[in-house]
Amino acid sequence: MSFPSNPNDGDSFTRFGRSYVYNSAKNKWGPAIRFSSAALTSLSSNILPATSGDVDIGATDKRIQDLYLEPDSTIYIGDRVVSTESFLNFDLNVSPEVLEIQVDAPAAGHGPDWLWTWTTSALPYARIDITNSAQVSVPLYKQGTYTINNFANEIHGDMTQTHSIKLKWIEGAGDDNLIDWVTYADATASHPDINGGNSTSVKRLTVNVPENIVLPTLVAPSVSYNVGAVSGAFTFTGTNMGNNIELGPMYEGGTYTFILDGTVAGHPFYLTTDNGTNFVSESYFGEYTTGVTGSRNDSGTVVFTVPVGAPRTLYYQCGVHGAMRGVITTKPLAVDVNNNGNYVVYAQHSQEGHVTPVEIRPVPTLTSQMCLVYDANTNTFVPQDLATYVERTPAFKNKIQEVAGTATLIAPDGTSIVASVQVIADASYLPYSGNIDGDIAYTQDTQTLYIWDQSAYAWVSTKGDSGGGGGGGGGGDIPEISGSTTVNELSTNTYTITNYDANAAYIITISGGSYTRDGATISWTFPSVTADTAYYLTALTVSNGVISPLQTFNVTVQNVITVADTAIIVSDFSATSSKGWY
Repeated sequence: MSFPSNPNDGDSFTRFGRSYVYNSAKNKWGPAIRFSSAALTSLSSNILPATSGDVDIGATDKRIQDLYLEPDSTIYIGDRVVSTESFLNFDLNVSPEVLEIQVDAPAAGHGPDWLWTWTTSALPYARIDITNSAQVSVPLYKQGTYTINNFANEIHGDMTQTHSIKLKWIEGAGDDNLIDWVTYADATASHPDINGGNSTSVKRLTVNVPENIVLPTLVAPSVSYNVGAVSGAFTFTGTNMGNNIELGPMYEGGTYTFILDGTVAGHPFYLTTDNGTNFVSESYFGEYTTGVTGSRNDSGTVVFTVPVGAPRTLYYQCGVHGAMRGVITTKPLAVDVNNNGNYVVYAQHSQEGHVTPVEIRPVPTLTSQMCLVYDANTNTFVPQDLATYVERTPAFKNKIQEVAGTATLIAPDGTSIVASVQVIADASYLPYSGNIDGDIAYTQDTQTLYIWDQSAYAWVSTKGDSGGGGGGGGGGDIPEISGSTTVNELSTNTYTITNYDANAAYIITISGGSYTRDGATISWTFPSVTADTAYYLTALTVSNGVISPLQTFNVTVQNVITVADTAIIVSDFSATSSKGWY
């Protein structure tokens, strides 16, 4: 039989009462099988083609709409078998997270860690069950609904005060810049692992994270610090607490007031860009005065309104005593964004320093950074962020640590240690405050990489020991100090660097009093003491880009007994005594 020439795919042809359809993929005509709905309902046997592979169901331009099979049906494609049991069940829709979170701070004092507790939620969010665990960051997801119960609202455990917690757009003390999609209410709650399982009066935060985050106009903070003084340190109470503590972040446009109490008399308070390297009593090296009112005051107030473009690191410093010093950090007034492009807000006490960052993450979706993970609870494959998958999979996590060499950043007690990296133009300005073990600094003038050794309280050069005698610390010569180890209060004594190197830079720090240095000679004037008191002098060198280990020289400053304003100094030079004055 002769068929039409040059047919197109799907063309039909009828001859002798039979219909045929052209299949261009097979380059052949085949019988056209047509059934009516009524005919199909009356089928009592299989539908089989005359020859295997000759008949199609539908065509590229004539498609079957739906195909319904029984639950236990099977599809055979060549040697592959697809059945209900073998067919992968994918669910690419992720519902917003709904989660209850507990938070507590049962330790004594100011600024203890917030301890977090939650259970696993839906698999795409891939939370690990945690109980009373300090967190580097807490994730919340857009469109999520969260109930956060603050058990530190009631004193228990070793607490000496209650601790409020609020969600803020920026880190810092006070109640400025609270997030408006969070509400607060009093409630009662209990948890078997918190406060002995007892019913506790909690402050309940209800957090409804919007799908689209709208940033507010931030308010420049106004913060006050109560400042006192003790031997070798400024003391802070109220907004922040401790001796020579790190302050901040202080935000551009914000006003920060230091209220100096009576104990600060004789300790002029000023801000400086110098980390102590160039400190000389009453020289005020590197004094920073932009936006500062009352610099060098030792009573009343010192007020700092942070200007735009302020140095990111400043120091508060006593003008007389080098050891009375602490770090101040500054930042632009803006909501933080992390390396993933997500906003970071803060679960913050009203006081400074008691805070946990909170990352606002998008709802997990199937993107180029997602993987599909089987959820045994729902018998489906669901999307999960790849970073979260790695976090939840110890084998992957351990392998990454092994390859990247980051395993040493986990302390023996399991605490995560995140080292900082700084780029510094001048090696003499390497910071000696606010460092943690493992911090890294690169100095551009010497092109040297340093690692902070907390036990030696020194920067260790990665170039090795080029100082010829620096010992095991990895650095130049350790300064050798000679001089009296027992002195009288208010006296001035001379100390000598016996292995002085005129080509090296020396960094000298004293715990009290004041000093001057002329080459190898250090003149140290000691303060008044009410009882015999231990003081120390530390010294290290920077030579050819290499920092020596720290040398510490200890001195006992003796109180001089006075009667009717007349000093009585008794000497004992007997054969059985230790020669000296008392």
